Amino acid sequence: MKKILLLIFLITLRPINSFSEVVPCNEPKCDKKFDLTLTRFIEAKEKNDKPIIVWLSGGTGQFFSTGPLSEVEGKYDIVVMYNPYNISSGSQNRTDGYAPVAYKPDQADRIKSIIKFYSEKYKKDIWLGGQSFGAARTMAYLTASSNNSKLISGIVLTGTAVGSVKKNTLKVPLKKIKDLNLPIGIFHHIKDVCDTSSYKTAQKLQKKLKEINVGITEFISIESGNLKKDTKCGFGGKYTRNHKFEDSRKELADTVIKFINQNS
Repeated sequence: MKKILLLIFLITLRPINSFSEVVPCNEPKCDKKFDLTLTRFIEAKEKNDKPIIVWLSGGTGQFFSTGPLSEVEGKYDIVVMYNPYNISSGSQNRTDGYAPVAYKPDQADRIKSIIKFYSEKYKKDIWLGGQSFGAARTMAYLTASSNNSKLISGIVLTGTAVGSVKKNTLKVPLKKIKDLNLPIGIFHHIKDVCDTSSYKTAQKLQKKLKEINVGITEFISIESGNLKKDTKCGFGGKYTRNHKFEDSRKELADTVIKFINQNS
């Protein structure tokens, strides 16, 4: 509880128009050790009827930053989920891009609780999205139940960590997804160097999703910014540099906004 109160205080110090909201995790598979989820609500500059974006950060899942989506702030209402435990735990020594914690039953129900909470509170459509392991958690939400896709209106994935550069394998149980009919935008930098999020594997994900998704599944390449080779991959304050979005956020924002506007 002390940690939650400290995080709430830190949110209030941020200069942009945002506030904290504690959301109960009351779905059947929620881990009762963590019955609350702290979120940060970033308001659009002007009231609008655009959808709310529920955003899942990468790495540990314990960031309040929108990361590569920072240039989208102010255009839409955005909810950033702060996960109560480390998403990346158990993934550090893997080479297949699989984040086992992301696929815990608790994760899908925790995300579902947040989606329901904000959908009911603001009476708006919800788009779900994430960066890196946050994108993996978005896919985990979809694969947990065929009904989960019906609670959202679209998906945005950036730097999606679902595979391996070395093996070019796709580690998402897509066979579990049924009756999928959503606009899905997969945004990936051409120079992404993380082993967990190869460009080719992200393209493979789009190809597989197109086979099962009635709605549009689009792959959007991001090409601007720093194109120098960078072999380091990790997370923290500079975690977006691993996926090459640090100098291309404007291009990413423009393409994400265009995709959502065209499909809302």
